[in-house]
Amino acid sequence: MKSISEAITWFLSYCQHQRKLSRHTVRAYRHDLDRFQDFTKKTIGSELQVDQVNRQLVRSWIGAMNGASPRTLRRRVATLKSLLSSLERENEEMANPLAGFRDRIRVGLTLPRTVASSTVQAFLREVYKPRSTSVASTARRQRDVALFELMFGTGMRVCELSGLNLGSVDQARGLVLIHGKGNRERAVPIVCPELRDALAAHVADRTGAGAAHADPLFINQRGARLSEQSIRSLMRRYGKAAGAEKLTPHMFRHTVATLLLEGGADLRHIQKLLGHSSITTTTIYVHVSEESQRRALTKCHPRIRIKV
Repeated sequence: MKSISEAITWFLSYCQHQRKLSRHTVRAYRHDLDRFQDFTKKTIGSELQVDQVNRQLVRSWIGAMNGASPRTLRRRVATLKSLLSSLERENEEMANPLAGFRDRIRVGLTLPRTVASSTVQAFLREVYKPRSTSVASTARRQRDVALFELMFGTGMRVCELSGLNLGSVDQARGLVLIHGKGNRERAVPIVCPELRDALAAHVADRTGAGAAHADPLFINQRGARLSEQSIRSLMRRYGKAAGAEKLTPHMFRHTVATLLLEGGADLRHIQKLLGHSSITTTTIYVHVSEESQRRALTKCHPRIRIKV
């Protein structure tokens, strides 16, 4: 029987090479399983064997994570269950100790954090604003315009945005080809004229400099792929200039989805845009703000039309 350390090493390799999960998912699994391993070392004082894992141990682990949110608790337990079920599939003689285990962790509904359309407008104005007439500054502004028009035009995740290559942009068909979670690919139409123009200018600039289809779409000053952290830093900088201190890529993603829904877009179209594997995930956007509810009721409520 494997030690838990050996099992974790095997499982992470299995997720990466067999299941083809993204490096972000594998990294998250590693983090969760490292927390479990740290707990067991403190609890039993030695390396845990897989056959020593039991429900009482897992319940003790849950109880020891005092500061973690219910969502974090449930995710960590789900990661451990995935490890054990994967081991069971590989070894028919092993009985999964967490088969049918219910953690009884209650997770409340967390509504997505969005920003107002006026904030998006102020942000984009800062992105478009010329800082200098130098060639380097103009090229950076052109890159940033394409970057954030693409972020808001498609609602894609920051890891997907960072991972785009020049070949991901199909200008002839008006599509962006996105490699998303779970090794799933999706094609998102380019429908905004501003996004189409920004991408065309940026792609022309990159290909004119000798870049090929397999090269990164967005690069930094050293010519390397623009990282997720760099994109977040750029967003914070432009957001601060626009008077919005706490903007994140995921807030833009939530905002796009929410505004599309309020504008009458079908939920399945939003699901496909965002790359959700299940429409259940997309239904989190079926929440109505107080202001939009007020507008709808003012426009449609029958009592307003009934005069006495």
